[in-house]
Amino acid sequence: MRAEVFAVLLLASSTVACTRRAETEPVADTKLVRCAPLATAPVSDEIELRGTVAPPPDRDAQVAPQVTGRVLRVLVREGDAVAAGQAVAQIDDAPMLDTARQTDAALARAQAEHKNAEVTLARVQRVFERGIAPRQEADDAAAKEASAKAAEIEAEAAARQAHRQIERATVHSPFKGVVLKVLRRPGELVDGTPGTAIAEIADIDQLELAGDLPAQDLVRARRGAPAKVTFATLGGRSFAATVARVSPSVDRTTGLGVVRLALQPSTEGNPPVGTYGVARIATGGARPATLVPAPALRAVTGAEAEIVLCGADGAAHVRKVRLGAAHDAGVEIAGLAVDGGGARVVVDGVIGLAEGDALKTAP
Repeated sequence: MRAEVFAVLLLASSTVACTRRAETEPVADTKLVRCAPLATAPVSDEIELRGTVAPPPDRDAQVAPQVTGRVLRVLVREGDAVAAGQAVAQIDDAPMLDTARQTDAALARAQAEHKNAEVTLARVQRVFERGIAPRQEADDAAAKEASAKAAEIEAEAAARQAHRQIERATVHSPFKGVVLKVLRRPGELVDGTPGTAIAEIADIDQLELAGDLPAQDLVRARRGAPAKVTFATLGGRSFAATVARVSPSVDRTTGLGVVRLALQPSTEGNPPVGTYGVARIATGGARPATLVPAPALRAVTGAEAEIVLCGADGAAHVRKVRLGAAHDAGVEIAGLAVDGGGARVVVDGVIGLAEGDALKTAP
């Protein structure tokens, strides 16, 4: 009798357990998905600009010596902060010192000859005024004095030029900034042209994102328009920015024009010069738009895609939509007709769903 009662209780317990499992587990034909509500939010028309971080054009310079010679010392390293006028490098000035001594000697000789010519002219003038010397002698003395004066002026200019070359042997920073690159080492030769620059110096207190836009987007960019710049290589950090410069022309070969965005300073530090970033420039006022999360899109072909709606009847409903711009809140879509509010879209498990498939919504 006890054995029969125990068997009945065991059978009842198994039946209850199976029933509870059946209530919590989806049937084999039901698809387990996650759904999100379709959002309607105000968005602005935007232009996407891809570019790199750079200093303003007038705050970035490759500093080159103005003289020919051998680099004696490089006084800075990459990353060093420099002040306006600070020495950056020293060119060997020994040949220039020799030239300066020669010009100084020539100047001294010219000054002595000019002084002698002045004394001679004064003496001849006095004699001529007394009627002792002929006019020809007075004219010759005046001509020699004028020639000696011109020779002195020429020697003085040569001396100034020689000493100026000595000053130019020391290369200075044109403004306050940071050394981005050191381009020459001690012992290398320079020719006094920009082709043999010593270092690149930039003011990184105010940085810009510089990129190219095609003509159809270039005409929509307006100076002062707000923008947001995102750097994937910096963990997705974003910076607020404004349009600082818009090129008034496009390159005839590429059809692209340059746009520069001024980045707003950040308490977390500015991005390194040369960092690649993507900017979205606002081109109009806010307007309502339907947005879906990017994972909800499938079968994307050009400007068209599919989404799957989580129907109120517990079934999947496949819809084709037209794609618009991507925003932080989602991707803009159009061409979707939904009856009533509260529509939801599948965001996880969307691949493989067909029209009418039974859905089980995960938490």
